[in-house]
Amino acid sequence: MALPTVDPDWEIRVAAFQTLEWLVARHGPTLEWDALQRGFDFKGQHFHFATKARGIFRPKEMRGGGPLSIKTIIPRGGRVARYEDSQKEDGVFVYKLQGDDPDNRDNQLLEWAWKWSVPLIYFCAVEVGVYQPIWPIYIRGIDRERMECTLSADDAVMMVRQLGVPMVADAKGSESRREYVTVQAKRRLHQARFRLEVLRAYETRCAVCRLPRAELLDAAHIVPDREEKGEPVVPNGLALCRLHHGVFDTDLMGIRPDGVIELSKTLLETRDGPTLEHAVKAFHGQNLHLPRNREDQPGQRFLEERYERFRQVG
Repeated sequence: MALPTVDPDWEIRVAAFQTLEWLVARHGPTLEWDALQRGFDFKGQHFHFATKARGIFRPKEMRGGGPLSIKTIIPRGGRVARYEDSQKEDGVFVYKLQGDDPDNRDNQLLEWAWKWSVPLIYFCAVEVGVYQPIWPIYIRGIDRERMECTLSADDAVMMVRQLGVPMVADAKGSESRREYVTVQAKRRLHQARFRLEVLRAYETRCAVCRLPRAELLDAAHIVPDREEKGEPVVPNGLALCRLHHGVFDTDLMGIRPDGVIELSKTLLETRDGPTLEHAVKAFHGQNLHLPRNREDQPGQRFLEERYERFRQVG
């Protein structure tokens, strides 16, 4: 379906992508609506990323016939979502068309984006008012009978670096790469949801040092998610600052099944400056700060398995 052409709005899209790069670097992989609604500036004009009311959005300043972004919505108060977007297939996202008419104005924007293979932003809701942006994403097909389209992600870093090069339709050979990138994007989306749940359980504080800055916190798996037993559930997670996450992941720090922090012998024997002494070694023998809700506290079997590995490494 892709035809060789130049997107007249490619510079606006790159400006949007660059702003998202900055926002994600500042706030983390998920963005609250308050951060998104500030939009971005380009050549003296102010643009919005999206609107609350519409799932398919095209700023009036854009000259082409395709949207800038699409988004999913998680309704408030437990209401049922009007459009149920699917992530069943590994290599694609599935996005529902708007309304009941495949030829309405919004769906024509999607048709144009498919025809000319232009890159979009996909704001995927992870909870009410919180989105993970995935960009650039392309429409790879539209099913008018099912009233849905399939989407594939691409390499955002590569796209942003092409600031001086007009965006053109990709060759068909890029489909396999996009399928791979889409699988990775889904994995990051899954991790973003896990992070939100873990940080909420730990009241947005590091379980070791109590650092309260969300942008400096990670959701660390106790048993790594690459392993069969590494379930993406809160009892298999710890809210850790970047420093202590690194120490934990390298097995220089262990958590005993009773919640006491231990450091490896080699680390304790290392002599260095105040960061090591006060920000790391000072927590040896201290108790981990646990969630108030017992159901969110680290699972015993996860702690036991990870602590045994720490002992073996040590």
